[in-house]
Amino acid sequence: MRLFVAIRFSPQVNAALLRAQNILRRQGSGNFTQPENLHLTLAFIGETNQLDAAIRAINTIKASSFTVKVSEMGHFGDLYWAGTGNNAALSALQKRVSRALEAEGFSLEKRTFRPHLTLCRRFRPYVDCDLRAAQAALNGAECRITRVSLMESRRIQGKLIYTERYGVNLA
Repeated sequence: MRLFVAIRFSPQVNAALLRAQNILRRQGSGNFTQPENLHLTLAFIGETNQLDAAIRAINTIKASSFTVKVSEMGHFGDLYWAGTGNNAALSALQKRVSRALEAEGFSLEKRTFRPHLTLCRRFRPYVDCDLRAAQAALNGAECRITRVSLMESRRIQGKLIYTERYGVNLA
């Protein structure tokens, strides 16, 4: 199974993300993230049969709930995203998750954490893309993060499906 650890957002933040995504849709084509799959990855585990070890790791995470504001737009090449900017509580949670997974023997990528929510992959703008309109649609959406989710990624009949396999609530 293909696993990752993520946080998910309130319906209000998801609505703002969908508004921004719809602005991108009017400006280009690509593989847009399905609304039910919107999330922010804290750690990508990848292919593993060690579900129990991942659950043990998640169970050790102790953190308080916190607020995240989604207020930025950007892209890594043709991957377009909405971002949270600097958030000390989010960064601390990501470090705790990574350390807990590594303590259970998982080997994680050593990239710098750049908190973002993928809105579209392989985006091809029709003309120059104006991210300011999509960023304005976010309108500084924010919500309280109260849960960390261990997610499984599967492709079923060509459609990417993310399913929570386990989760822990934050204090």
